[in-house]
Amino acid sequence: MNGFINVLKPVGATASDMVVCIKHILHEKKIGHLGTLDPGASGVLPVALGLGTKLFDFLTDKTKKYRAFFTFGKTTDTLDSYGNIAFDKGSIPSANQLQAVLNGFKGEFDQVPPIYSAKSVGGVRAYKLARDGIQVKLKPRKINIYDINLIAQKTDDTFVLDITCGGGTYIRSIVRDIADKLNTVGYMSGLIRLQSGCFDIEQAYTIDEIRALKQQCITDIMYPLSDVEEYCFDEKFYEDLDCGRKIKCPFKNGFRKIYCRDTFFGLGQNVNGLLKISYYLKNAF
Repeated sequence: MNGFINVLKPVGATASDMVVCIKHILHEKKIGHLGTLDPGASGVLPVALGLGTKLFDFLTDKTKKYRAFFTFGKTTDTLDSYGNIAFDKGSIPSANQLQAVLNGFKGEFDQVPPIYSAKSVGGVRAYKLARDGIQVKLKPRKINIYDINLIAQKTDDTFVLDITCGGGTYIRSIVRDIADKLNTVGYMSGLIRLQSGCFDIEQAYTIDEIRALKQQCITDIMYPLSDVEEYCFDEKFYEDLDCGRKIKCPFKNGFRKIYCRDTFFGLGQNVNGLLKISYYLKNAF
């Protein structure tokens, strides 16, 4: 059983909860989710099955799109609605004030993860240290925000934004940094992931639908690789590819879907002039 399921995660469940449910439904042992969603968030959670799990590193950095609810004037220790109020006397910006600073949050820049996050600090998750009252200073990391748009003002203090960003971006950190720019505080009061790579919320399945449809929900392992170029080696290289021998790589940059004698071997790249199949998927079919 190799491929992916586009799961519609509900609010309250963890990403690991979804994996456990699908394991029981499909009786598949090799399974994992591609990118964590906090319990308070809902939306697209791609889940890999069988050899699909080999593509974890390749797919987790794909572009993601979120609908975020940002509340200003107060904040919590976790920067979301599940935390304890840390400050509640901040000012509330107008829609025009918020709109005026959004363009400054497009592009590549350094972002400091939230203290309550799954980042590892000396082998311990940051959120575990924070819960124990241990002060943690997390290092900033490069992120990309491709687009950020104000969609609506839901209430006097809460705004709805659509955010398109690269992998590894913390939406809770975005509201913290926007609020700081506006000389106030804020937190993420809601989050829906609309898209993760090629997986869209319109095609996502609820757990109840997966229980009913079972294997009919599984997307072919090639689906998320549709935008990757192909390279077909001459049939004389079949044994070399099959045995993992070193051969000269005829292309330079990026990954290619490697074929020989109509057989798909996986994703290969050029490493010092030689072909390296970093994601071997020959037995996926």
